[in-house]
Amino acid sequence: MSNVWKGYKDFIVFDKKQEDELVTSFYLKAADGAELPKHIPGQFIAIRVPLEDGKYSKARQYTLSMDSKEDYYRVSIKREAEGNVSKLLCDTVNVGDIIQGSIPMGRFVLKDGDSPLVLIGGGIGITPMLSMAYATVGTDRKVKLIYSLANSKNHSFEDEINELVKNNDNIELTTIFTRPLEEDKLGEDFDFKGRINAEWMKENLPMDGEFYFCGPIEFMRTLYKGLEAMGVKKDAINYELFAPGEDITK
Repeated sequence: MSNVWKGYKDFIVFDKKQEDELVTSFYLKAADGAELPKHIPGQFIAIRVPLEDGKYSKARQYTLSMDSKEDYYRVSIKREAEGNVSKLLCDTVNVGDIIQGSIPMGRFVLKDGDSPLVLIGGGIGITPMLSMAYATVGTDRKVKLIYSLANSKNHSFEDEINELVKNNDNIELTTIFTRPLEEDKLGEDFDFKGRINAEWMKENLPMDGEFYFCGPIEFMRTLYKGLEAMGVKKDAINYELFAPGEDITK
Protein backbone atom coordinates (compact mmCIF):
# COMPACT_ATOMS: atom_id res chain seq x y z
CA MET A 1 0.00 0.00 0.00
CA SER A 2 1.27 3.48 -0.86
CA ASN A 3 2.71 5.53 1.95
CA VAL A 4 0.44 8.52 2.65
CA TRP A 5 1.43 11.30 5.02
CA LYS A 6 -0.05 14.45 6.51
CA GLY A 7 1.53 17.84 5.93
CA TYR A 8 4.98 17.77 4.37
CA LYS A 9 7.56 15.07 3.71
CA ASP A 10 11.22 15.33 2.75
CA PHE A 11 11.89 14.73 -0.95
CA ILE A 12 15.31 14.36 -2.49
CA VAL A 13 15.95 15.92 -5.90
CA PHE A 14 17.51 13.08 -7.91
CA ASP A 15 17.48 14.89 -11.27
CA LYS A 16 17.03 18.42 -12.58
CA LYS A 17 16.44 19.33 -16.22
CA GLN A 18 16.19 22.69 -17.99
CA GLU A 19 13.18 22.41 -20.29
CA ASP A 20 13.44 25.84 -21.92
CA GLU A 21 14.59 29.39 -21.14
CA LEU A 22 12.40 29.66 -18.04
CA VAL A 23 11.08 26.19 -17.14
CA THR A 24 12.99 23.66 -15.02
CA SER A 25 11.86 20.14 -14.15
CA PHE A 26 12.67 18.61 -10.78
CA TYR A 27 12.55 14.83 -10.32
CA LEU A 28 11.71 13.83 -6.76
CA LYS A 29 11.73 10.71 -4.60
CA ALA A 30 10.96 10.29 -0.90
CA ALA A 31 14.13 10.93 1.10
CA ASP A 32 13.30 7.96 3.35
CA GLY A 33 12.95 5.64 0.34
CA ALA A 34 9.24 5.06 0.90
CA GLU A 35 6.87 4.44 -1.99
CA LEU A 36 5.08 7.54 -3.25
CA PRO A 37 1.30 7.46 -3.72
CA LYS A 38 0.19 7.60 -7.36
CA HIS A 39 -1.42 10.79 -8.54
CA ILE A 40 -4.50 11.20 -10.71
CA PRO A 41 -3.47 13.01 -13.92
CA GLY A 42 -4.06 16.73 -13.40
CA GLN A 43 -3.21 16.80 -9.68
CA PHE A 44 -0.51 18.92 -8.03
CA ILE A 45 1.70 18.83 -4.96
CA ALA A 46 2.57 21.69 -2.62
CA ILE A 47 6.30 22.34 -2.26
CA ARG A 48 8.35 24.36 0.18
CA VAL A 49 12.10 24.93 0.33
CA PRO A 50 14.32 24.89 3.45
CA LEU A 51 15.85 28.29 4.20
CA GLU A 52 19.18 29.09 5.84
CA ASP A 53 17.53 30.06 9.16
CA GLY A 54 16.03 26.59 9.57
CA LYS A 55 12.60 27.77 8.50
CA TYR A 56 10.82 27.05 5.20
CA SER A 57 9.69 29.16 2.28
CA LYS A 58 6.03 29.68 1.65
CA ALA A 59 4.41 26.64 0.05
CA ARG A 60 3.54 26.80 -3.64
CA GLN A 61 1.51 24.34 -5.69
CA TYR A 62 2.99 22.73 -8.81
CA THR A 63 1.31 20.29 -11.16
CA LEU A 64 2.77 16.81 -11.53
CA SER A 65 3.94 16.68 -15.14
CA MET A 66 4.76 13.01 -15.64
CA ASP A 67 3.09 9.67 -16.30
CA SER A 68 1.14 8.71 -13.16
CA LYS A 69 2.55 5.17 -13.45
CA GLU A 70 6.07 6.36 -12.61
CA ASP A 71 7.56 5.72 -9.17
CA TYR A 72 8.80 9.32 -8.80
CA TYR A 73 7.27 12.79 -8.93
CA ARG A 74 8.18 15.44 -11.46
CA VAL A 75 7.24 19.09 -11.18
CA SER A 76 8.09 21.53 -13.96
CA ILE A 77 8.42 25.07 -12.69
CA LYS A 78 8.45 28.33 -14.60
CA ARG A 79 10.82 30.89 -13.11
CA GLU A 80 8.61 33.90 -12.47
CA ALA A 81 10.23 37.31 -12.02
CA GLU A 82 7.88 38.04 -9.09
CA GLY A 83 7.80 34.47 -7.81
CA ASN A 84 10.09 34.12 -4.81
CA VAL A 85 9.61 30.35 -4.46
CA SER A 86 9.99 29.62 -8.18
CA LYS A 87 13.22 31.65 -8.24
CA LEU A 88 14.47 29.88 -5.12
CA LEU A 89 13.80 26.49 -6.70
CA CYS A 90 15.14 27.22 -10.18
CA ASP A 91 18.21 29.17 -9.02
CA THR A 92 19.37 27.39 -5.86
CA VAL A 93 17.96 23.84 -5.62
CA ASN A 94 20.17 21.20 -7.22
CA VAL A 95 20.46 17.42 -7.52
CA GLY A 96 20.96 15.88 -4.09
CA ASP A 97 19.15 18.68 -2.23
CA ILE A 98 16.19 18.14 0.07
CA ILE A 99 12.89 19.99 -0.36
CA GLN A 100 9.51 19.23 1.17
CA GLY A 101 6.28 18.21 -0.53
CA SER A 102 2.71 17.20 0.14
CA ILE A 103 0.71 14.26 -1.17
CA PRO A 104 -0.98 14.82 -4.57
CA MET A 105 -4.07 17.01 -4.37
CA GLY A 106 -6.58 18.77 -6.60
CA ARG A 107 -9.94 18.23 -8.27
CA PHE A 108 -8.88 19.11 -11.83
CA VAL A 109 -8.38 15.51 -12.85
CA LEU A 110 -8.92 13.36 -15.92
CA LYS A 111 -12.29 11.63 -15.82
CA ASP A 112 -13.08 8.26 -17.31
CA GLY A 113 -14.76 8.36 -20.71
CA ASP A 114 -14.47 7.33 -24.33
CA SER A 115 -15.44 10.56 -26.11
CA PRO A 116 -12.65 12.36 -28.02
CA LEU A 117 -10.28 13.96 -25.53
CA VAL A 118 -9.02 17.48 -26.23
CA LEU A 119 -6.10 18.66 -24.09
CA ILE A 120 -5.09 22.30 -24.56
CA GLY A 121 -2.11 23.80 -22.75
CA GLY A 122 -0.95 27.39 -22.95
CA GLY A 123 2.68 27.89 -21.86
CA ILE A 124 3.35 26.20 -18.51
CA GLY A 125 -0.30 25.07 -18.61
CA ILE A 126 0.92 22.14 -20.71
CA THR A 127 2.00 20.31 -17.51
CA PRO A 128 -1.37 18.77 -16.52
CA MET A 129 -2.15 18.11 -20.19
CA LEU A 130 1.04 16.07 -20.54
CA SER A 131 0.16 13.92 -17.53
CA MET A 132 -3.34 13.38 -18.92
CA ALA A 133 -1.98 12.44 -22.35
CA TYR A 134 0.21 9.77 -20.75
CA ALA A 135 -2.91 8.27 -19.17
CA THR A 136 -4.31 7.44 -22.62
CA VAL A 137 -1.30 5.37 -23.70
CA GLY A 138 -2.42 1.85 -24.61
CA THR A 139 -6.07 2.89 -25.01
CA ASP A 140 -8.22 3.48 -28.08
CA ARG A 141 -9.30 6.93 -26.92
CA LYS A 142 -8.69 9.60 -29.55
CA VAL A 143 -6.68 12.51 -28.18
CA LYS A 144 -5.99 15.97 -29.56
CA LEU A 145 -3.04 17.47 -27.68
CA ILE A 146 -2.77 21.18 -28.44
CA TYR A 147 0.22 23.17 -27.19
CA SER A 148 0.20 26.95 -27.55
CA LEU A 149 3.44 28.78 -26.75
CA ALA A 150 5.45 31.79 -27.85
CA ASN A 151 8.20 30.17 -29.95
CA SER A 152 11.02 27.61 -29.94
CA LYS A 153 12.75 29.31 -26.99
CA ASN A 154 9.76 28.39 -24.83
CA HIS A 155 9.21 24.89 -26.18
CA SER A 156 9.21 22.75 -23.02
CA PHE A 157 9.13 18.93 -23.36
CA GLU A 158 9.59 19.12 -27.14
CA ASP A 159 11.44 15.81 -27.55
CA GLU A 160 9.36 14.07 -24.90
CA ILE A 161 6.05 15.08 -26.48
CA ASN A 162 7.24 14.17 -29.98
CA GLU A 163 8.27 10.72 -28.71
CA LEU A 164 4.93 10.25 -26.97
CA VAL A 165 3.01 11.11 -30.13
CA LYS A 166 5.28 9.06 -32.37
CA ASN A 167 4.72 5.92 -30.28
CA ASN A 168 0.96 6.31 -29.79
CA ASP A 169 -1.31 6.51 -32.82
CA ASN A 170 -4.26 7.69 -30.74
CA ILE A 171 -2.56 11.02 -29.87
CA GLU A 172 -2.55 13.84 -32.43
CA LEU A 173 -0.36 16.86 -31.71
CA THR A 174 -0.93 20.45 -32.80
CA THR A 175 1.76 22.99 -31.91
CA ILE A 176 0.88 26.69 -32.08
CA PHE A 177 3.49 29.47 -31.92
CA THR A 178 2.05 32.88 -31.06
CA ARG A 179 5.29 34.79 -31.74
CA PRO A 180 7.56 32.59 -33.89
CA LEU A 181 11.21 33.52 -34.23
CA GLU A 182 12.69 34.18 -37.65
CA GLU A 183 14.31 30.74 -37.63
CA ASP A 184 11.11 28.90 -36.58
CA LYS A 185 9.70 27.04 -39.57
CA LEU A 186 5.98 26.55 -40.15
CA GLY A 187 5.27 22.89 -40.84
CA GLU A 188 8.46 21.78 -39.10
CA ASP A 189 8.71 23.52 -35.73
CA PHE A 190 5.03 24.43 -35.42
CA ASP A 191 1.67 23.90 -37.13
CA PHE A 192 -0.14 27.22 -36.73
CA LYS A 193 0.91 30.83 -36.15
CA GLY A 194 -1.08 33.19 -33.96
CA ARG A 195 -3.46 32.91 -31.07
CA ILE A 196 -6.31 30.45 -30.74
CA ASN A 197 -9.59 32.18 -31.59
CA ALA A 198 -13.23 31.18 -32.03
CA GLU A 199 -12.87 30.63 -35.78
CA TRP A 200 -9.88 28.30 -35.34
CA MET A 201 -11.74 26.39 -32.64
CA LYS A 202 -14.79 25.81 -34.85
CA GLU A 203 -12.60 24.52 -37.67
CA ASN A 204 -10.31 22.30 -35.59
CA LEU A 205 -12.08 21.05 -32.47
CA PRO A 206 -14.71 18.29 -32.21
CA MET A 207 -18.17 19.25 -30.98
CA ASP A 208 -18.49 15.99 -29.04
CA GLY A 209 -15.13 16.25 -27.25
CA GLU A 210 -14.27 16.25 -23.57
CA PHE A 211 -12.16 19.38 -23.08
CA TYR A 212 -9.42 20.09 -20.55
CA PHE A 213 -7.34 23.26 -20.66
CA CYS A 214 -4.95 25.33 -18.60
CA GLY A 215 -2.84 28.43 -19.24
CA PRO A 216 -2.89 32.24 -18.96
CA ILE A 217 -6.21 33.80 -17.95
CA GLU A 218 -7.10 35.45 -21.28
CA PHE A 219 -6.11 32.29 -23.15
CA MET A 220 -8.50 30.30 -20.98
CA ARG A 221 -11.27 32.86 -21.25
CA THR A 222 -11.03 32.68 -25.05
CA LEU A 223 -11.24 28.89 -24.91
CA TYR A 224 -14.19 28.86 -22.55
CA LYS A 225 -16.15 31.45 -24.54
CA GLY A 226 -15.31 29.68 -27.82
CA LEU A 227 -16.46 26.28 -26.57
CA GLU A 228 -19.60 27.84 -25.15
CA ALA A 229 -20.34 29.48 -28.51
CA MET A 230 -19.81 26.12 -30.25
CA GLY A 231 -22.53 24.62 -28.07
CA VAL A 232 -20.22 22.32 -26.09
CA LYS A 233 -21.97 21.15 -22.93
CA LYS A 234 -20.65 22.76 -19.76
CA ASP A 235 -19.98 19.41 -18.10
CA ALA A 236 -17.54 18.64 -20.94
CA ILE A 237 -15.51 21.80 -20.25
CA ASN A 238 -12.83 21.28 -17.59
CA TYR A 239 -10.14 23.78 -16.65
CA GLU A 240 -7.74 24.81 -13.92
CA LEU A 241 -6.80 28.35 -12.99
CA PHE A 242 -3.22 28.93 -11.82
CA ALA A 243 -4.46 32.35 -10.62
CA PRO A 244 -7.15 31.82 -7.98
CA GLY A 245 -10.02 34.28 -7.79
CA GLU A 246 -10.34 34.82 -11.53
CA ASP A 247 -13.56 34.01 -13.42
CA ILE A 248 -13.10 33.08 -17.08
CA THR A 249 -16.81 32.53 -17.65
CA LYS A 250 -17.58 36.28 -17.63
